[in-house]
Amino acid sequence: MTKQAFIWDAVVRITHWTTAALFLSNYFLTEAGSQLHQWIGYTVIVVVCIRLLWGLIARSPARLSAFKPSVPQALEHLKEVLVTKKDQHVGHNPAGAVMIWLMWLLILSTATTGWLSETDWFWGEDWMTEIHEFFANATMGAVTIHVCAIILMSKLTQFSYVRTMLWRPRD
Repeated sequence: MTKQAFIWDAVVRITHWTTAALFLSNYFLTEAGSQLHQWIGYTVIVVVCIRLLWGLIARSPARLSAFKPSVPQALEHLKEVLVTKKDQHVGHNPAGAVMIWLMWLLILSTATTGWLSETDWFWGEDWMTEIHEFFANATMGAVTIHVCAIILMSKLTQFSYVRTMLWRPRD
């Protein structure tokens, strides 16, 4: 599988774009605390969990063990890309690995604190709502960095990272 020919599998692509659409819809379009907002949050949890489960059984670069997060490796990779203008990784590179694990953690934290704020334990507790909002904003910050990094890496390496996450073109 060469870098040029690589395209993420269907489970990865579907969970990626579904999570993105649901998170952005909840962040920008739904009313906080509304039933729609809550159900979208529950659906995000399910979709991310499907992706994580897929990562345990997949036999591809989607396998979770194929991209363990390492900040030192990510920084070294970024230095290398700046010098060589190349990224030879199939699947997530070390910087991408750190970002994807961070986004999964933040998304699940956002959804979990949103759910907790609606339980009898924390109903009406402002501090839980504030933690939920913090995680939602932190997730949006990570998403923004992710999108900017994809644009920057595509320009630096002359490789379309977005294309690997799109549907397979017809031959």
